[in-house]
Formats: sequence, C-alpha cells, structure tokens
Amino acid sequence: MGHRMALPSLLLIGAAGLGHGAETRSEPYFEASTWYDWGLYGAYPRQSYQSFGGTPPKLNLVQRHSRCHDGLVFLEPRGVYVDMPGPVIVDNDGSLVWMQTAWGEAMDVKVQQFNGSNYITFWHGTDNGTFGDGGYIMLDESYEVFKTITPVGGVKGDLHEFRITQHGTALIAMHQETQAPMSGNGLPTRWIYDSIFQEIDLHSGELLFEWHASDYFPIDESRAPCDGQGDDTSNAFDFFHINSIDKGADGNYLVSSRYMCAVACISREDGRVLWQLGGENNDFDDLSHGGATNFTWNRHASWYENTTLTVLDNGSNGDINTAGHSRGLMIELDLEGMTAALVHSYVSPQMLLAPSQGSVQVLPNNNVLVGWGHTPAYTEFSLDGEVLCDTHLGPVRLANLGWVNSYRTFKFNWVGRPNTVPDVAMRPEEKAVYVSWNGATEVDTWVLQSGPSPDLDPFVEHKTVVKTTFETRISVPSDANEFVRVVALDARRRVLGYSNVVSTRIRTATEPLPAPPRATKPAPATPLALTFFGLAAGVAVVHLFRGMCRRGLCGLWRTAVPSYRYQPLPTSQKQWPPPTQKGLERNAAAFQV
Repeated sequence: MGHRMALPSLLLIGAAGLGHGAETRSEPYFEASTWYDWGLYGAYPRQSYQSFGGTPPKLNLVQRHSRCHDGLVFLEPRGVYVDMPGPVIVDNDGSLVWMQTAWGEAMDVKVQQFNGSNYITFWHGTDNGTFGDGGYIMLDESYEVFKTITPVGGVKGDLHEFRITQHGTALIAMHQETQAPMSGNGLPTRWIYDSIFQEIDLHSGELLFEWHASDYFPIDESRAPCDGQGDDTSNAFDFFHINSIDKGADGNYLVSSRYMCAVACISREDGRVLWQLGGENNDFDDLSHGGATNFTWNRHASWYENTTLTVLDNGSNGDINTAGHSRGLMIELDLEGMTAALVHSYVSPQMLLAPSQGSVQVLPNNNVLVGWGHTPAYTEFSLDGEVLCDTHLGPVRLANLGWVNSYRTFKFNWVGRPNTVPDVAMRPEEKAVYVSWNGATEVDTWVLQSGPSPDLDPFVEHKTVVKTTFETRISVPSDANEFVRVVALDARRRVLGYSNVVSTRIRTATEPLPAPPRATKPAPATPLALTFFGLAAGVAVVHLFRGMCRRGLCGLWRTAVPSYRYQPLPTSQKQWPPPTQKGLERNAAAFQV
C-alpha cells in the first residue's frame, strides 16, 4: 500500500515545478525548502491575498537569527517570470509591507534622506539587460511622488546609481554612444558606450560636476571581451561599465567599473584618477596576498569609514568565471603607504556565483547585508562574517535562467503613512472579512465594527484583532449588522484610518494592481521537474510490470531458454596501461579591436 501511494506523490512532485509560480495564502514564507531552490514550487513563488491585488514574492527563509537587523527589506523583483515588477518592501519574516507596480521595473530601491526627511528612491524606465534609459523618483512617507530627477543635457538616466549626498546633491550614472580612439598607435576609431556620471543640485537642478570615463581610462585596458564590437552605434563596445558612485568626506568621488575590474577615486577638482584599486593599473600593495585587489567584474563600491570601503566581487561576468563564488568585501586602505588589506569577506552559505548585479550594505547594528543580484537571494552577516539570516526569493539553483532577480537589496527603518484607506474584502461564505493596508507600517490592531446602514452612525464595535501579517482575517459574529467596516489603530490605540463599508451579504471583488502591459509567457518547465517527471514515469512502469514479469513473461522466457553456467575468464598477468591524458591548451583571452 505504501508503494502505491508513493508513486502518485512522486508524480505530483515532478509536475509541481511546471507551474509559473504558486500563489498561496498560508504562511508568507517557506522554511528552508530545498525544493524551492530547485524550482519545484515554480519559477517565481508568490503570495496572494483576498483584500489586495498584488502578488509579492513568497520567500524561502533558509536561515534566521534574532541578531539580524529588524529593519525592513527593500527588494526590486524582476525577470522573465515576474508578472508585476516594481519596488517591494517586506519584513524579516517575508510578510509584505508595501509594493507598487504602476511604474514597472524599478532598480536601486532604497531609503535616502533629503532636507531632514526620508524618501524611497529608485530608478524606473526601460532596461535592455545591460543599461537602462529612464529617470529617478523620490516618494514621500505617503508614497506620493515628491520629486522626479533626470540628467542634465538630454541624456537619459541609467539604472545603476542614484545616490543622494549629505549636501543635498544627487549622483547619477549615464551611458552614451560615442566615438573614441582605441589607442594612440594609429588604430581606427571605434564606437563605445562611454560611462558618465553627474552630480546635480536637487534644489535647483544645476549641474555641478560631470565626468566621462573615456577621458581618463584607455579603452584597451578593459577586460571585457570586444568580440568584434564597435563598428557602429548598434554594437558599441561597453569598455568601462560604471555601476556605482559614492562621494567621500573629502569631496572626491568613488566609482566602480565592472569591465576595468577596479574601483577608482576621482578628483572633485579636475576629474583625474587619484588612485585605482584593482585592475590593470592597481596602485596598492596588497597586504592580503591578493585578497584585497583580485576582485573581478565588481560593483557597488561604497565608503564605510574614512579609509574603509565595501564592494561586491561578482567573480563572473556571465561568460567568464574568474572565481568559484561571489564575495562581499570590506577593504581597508592606507592612502599614505598605498597599501590595501582585506578586513572581512562575506560568502553565501551556498557559495553562490552571481554573474551580475548585487550590493553590499553595512547596517546600523554593524551587520552586513549582501544582495546577490542576478542570483535571487540575500544574506545578512555579522561584521566578522558569520551567517545570520539567509533568504531566497526564487530558485537559486536555476538562477542562470534569469527567471527572477533583484538588482540590489537593502534594509532600512521606514515609516509609511499612506493617504489611502485600509482595503477590505467580504467573504459571505466564510462569514469573514479580510483586511490589509498597503504601506501602512504603524498599524497594530484592527477593530471590526458594524451598523444598520452604510452611511449612518453609530457603528458598533465587535472585536479587536492584533495585526501579525500583511492581511488579517476577521470572523464576523452572528449578531453583527449587515454593514461592516474595519478601523486601524496604532500601538497607542489612536485611529489611523477607516476602511470602506461593505455588506456582509455581498462578496467583495478585488482588482489587481495596475501595471504596465507585459508580454505573456508560457509557464516554465524546469529541467529538474522534467527529470523528476521522467524518473517517476520510469519507476511507475517498472512497478506496474514487475509483477507481470515475474508471474508470466519471465517464466515463459525461463522455460524456453536452457540454463547455462558461465565460467570465469582467466585473469591476465599483464595490466593494461592507462591511457595518457592530453594536456589542454589554454587560449589567452587577448583583447581584439
């Protein structure tokens, strides 16, 4: 009996991974699920709700610890099977706090300060897989647009950086097709993507500083394979690929170049390169035997303290793997002695190799959060590198397929006070009402009230329910009047808002969040799911025919074929020599124009 039940179960497991991504209303997370990481719950597992039309990711909490920072997690899910990309905020348990899909893809979602107030900031626009063309948005605590920022000079803003400085300025990245000589030895000009950054005054919009990589970095020092690029604007060569900008206490700029495999300090006076860490022209003696300067395809360099910086060492560009796994790095520089030392290295428990994207953030409690970018995961470490929390938002074992990723991942304290009202959905068949409030971070309890009319007071209070997750189910008592509403209270029992009034006799319709149109895609058939399905079918065939073979066919075969005892072959005294292994010639990745 046990075998007969196991076979259908195995078939169901194999078929589970064929779905686009399960929508569930149970716990807001999976608990250390290996099947999740292999895609057996779909390409992009999601949550769904009765009262809210968004479907955020359902996370896999692989490891949790009370020492993890209690801030909110800022994600930006996107990818082949993310139906509704956009900024997402969740808590440490994976419960949704806020999401919005109206802008489509959002990158570099984080909280920044301007004029003493906190704002959610991000880039939005169109993304071609390498660059983005768009602009930058600042949202206030009510999630209303406070300001939109675009570069000066008509160039569109790139997705890679939007950083507000303590002086009320913004650092933004751009790219632009232009012609540039490959070298000074008479070679013809080629089309390149030039990496540019600007510093803009957020009050006036005035351009304060602009820098072009091609003015200071030779194109032929790039480690990116040229592969015949550069003949025209349609295949311009991305030789530098700026992916982060920071500003130090001295006013100079810190930039990260993916294709120079380097971090450079840029003078605020004239734009010259003051020093370079890593890459072909590394200026530092590495006191860590290469550990502080051998990073490759790096991104997101930021100052942590005056002479200590953090950077993500991707170790891969998707085509070339120069390391076995990616690392978050903390590096201390001696700018007088020109030495560099690796202070800490942060490696995911699964030794993930992220070929693009990612981030490193030192949190207020000195924990370090690393987002693994193209690999849909983020890990929180203690300062000295102990893994505390590890979370996945998609099948990490199938990350190369690009089903879901998050450009960067951050944690911040955030207070949201939306100018909307709580959302409610009545379910008469359950005699219950569901309530949620997208973005409201101060709700502590819900109060169910009812009245004889939707327009007239008084409404009678029936019960109080503590809010524990994004959506709360409240059963409606039999003595309630026909019309009900839900009141949101904060921890001091102050009223934050009232929901709309709904009838207990009518099922409430919930509309999906508005989102830009996206092409529909067939549900993915994961390789592992197909393997399981084939294996399950094979086991089923063997199981079904094993008895028949023993009772019938095999018996007939035995009677028809005479028995014969095979004699062992004599053992040879000579041992066959093993074949020699041909040496593999390594092709040098020469830079070709």
